[in-house]
Amino acid sequence: MNLRNMMRLARHLATEEDNGGEDGAEGAGGLRAVARRAASAVWQDPRVQDARAELRGRAEELRGATRARVDTRLEHLLEERYGRQGAQPPEAVSALLAARRQEREARATRLRARGALLALAETPEQRRVLSRVVGVTPWAGGEVGELRYTALLDTLAPSGSAEAEMGIHRAIWTLAERQVLAVSPHGRVTACPLPEPKVPLALPERTLPERVLPERAGEG
Repeated sequence: MNLRNMMRLARHLATEEDNGGEDGAEGAGGLRAVARRAASAVWQDPRVQDARAELRGRAEELRGATRARVDTRLEHLLEERYGRQGAQPPEAVSALLAARRQEREARATRLRARGALLALAETPEQRRVLSRVVGVTPWAGGEVGELRYTALLDTLAPSGSAEAEMGIHRAIWTLAERQVLAVSPHGRVTACPLPEPKVPLALPERTLPERVLPERAGEG
């Protein structure tokens, strides 16, 4: 079963559970319980969670791009209107536009930080871990929240198998060793600040030695 069909199945099972009536409640109780467990298993599948996280990220990028276009268009309209009148926009309008511009730039900065943080993943397991960490990292576009080590294991290795959990353990600690993540003694997982971009050093200007032209024959 591919990813799209798994997500459709989860939605279908959830709908069937919600539409269950009182008729035949005793007989349907077991069926609803099975549907609930099946839907939960599908939604907990790491591939489904990765797809949902990616869709949320894309939706946020699209919303940000739409707001940017609207704000830019509004600024141009106001500039044209007051420009034709040879006047400056009222201070309240200028302040509002400046605030929206600052908010837009801050949002763009968060989205760039989100992309930069996710780009540090070197394996699928590391990307899954970082996707959850991004969700609770405000400076990377996430919500204010707390993420625990055990919650990562429960979410990313719901089967509880040793192999699945070992893959998540390895991803977390590899990212921690690279100082991408930090794990507190109490098991709280947070993102480390992104490294500052390296600015190439300017090479000193090279001074060429002065060339001495040979004297032409017959001079002197």
